[in-house]
Amino acid sequence: MPRFFCHTLLLVFFYFSYYNINMKITLIPERCIACGLCQTYSELFDYHDNGIVRFYDDPDQLEKEISPSQDVVEAVRNCPTRALIKD
Repeated sequence: MPRFFCHTLLLVFFYFSYYNINMKITLIPERCIACGLCQTYSELFDYHDNGIVRFYDDPDQLEKEISPSQDVVEAVRNCPTRALIKD
């Protein structure tokens, strides 16, 4: 019985640690060409008055920890200048 219990605890731990990992998104404003693609993919992103990317809810922040979402991954993947980085 104890082996089964330990095995179950390990499986639960790996399940939660694998699926509940936050991802870090970093903005590099110097690379941004204000094309607008990231905002079309995800509502997480917005733009300053000059068109450079920023986070929607905090315009001064350059890094953000978020729960994984497909729309943000697509925005990062499709950025032509790699102004968005996912860690």
